[in-house]
Amino acid sequence: MQEDLKATVEQITAARDAVAGCDVCKGCASRQFILVECGHVSCYGCLRNWFDTSLREQIDDSTIIPEYLRRRPVNAETLRELHDGGYLDIVLYDCPVCEEPVRMKPTEVNKLSAFFEVANDVLGQPKNRVVNDPHLSDPVLWKDLFHDEIQYV
Repeated sequence: MQEDLKATVEQITAARDAVAGCDVCKGCASRQFILVECGHVSCYGCLRNWFDTSLREQIDDSTIIPEYLRRRPVNAETLRELHDGGYLDIVLYDCPVCEEPVRMKPTEVNKLSAFFEVANDVLGQPKNRVVNDPHLSDPVLWKDLFHDEIQYV
């Protein structure tokens, strides 16, 4: 009986870790985000780093963006000014896994959050758990990477 229970706990733990896994870093994220265009699921930190690097490269490669708009980090006001000033009409983001173009803000996968909370309470935290980013408390998570008026291709 004890062996069966142990085997069941191991199976549930493995299933939880597989479902909670980030497609980029493979860590377990209790808050996951899906890229609607391709269906890949990643943790917030991986997506933020990927998109931030992509945006930085586009800003750095441009010859028309004034120096004062090249400062780091890019924030929502800078992104708006880049767009409103005509310096950045199109932003090119892609999926870090399959390179499919990303046109929409990543969407949080809320359906499994309650399951992860219960599973983590019962089974303990995953060994390869992704630490939640402090930006996750911001109600507008992607405001410094996605501007509603910019076209994403």
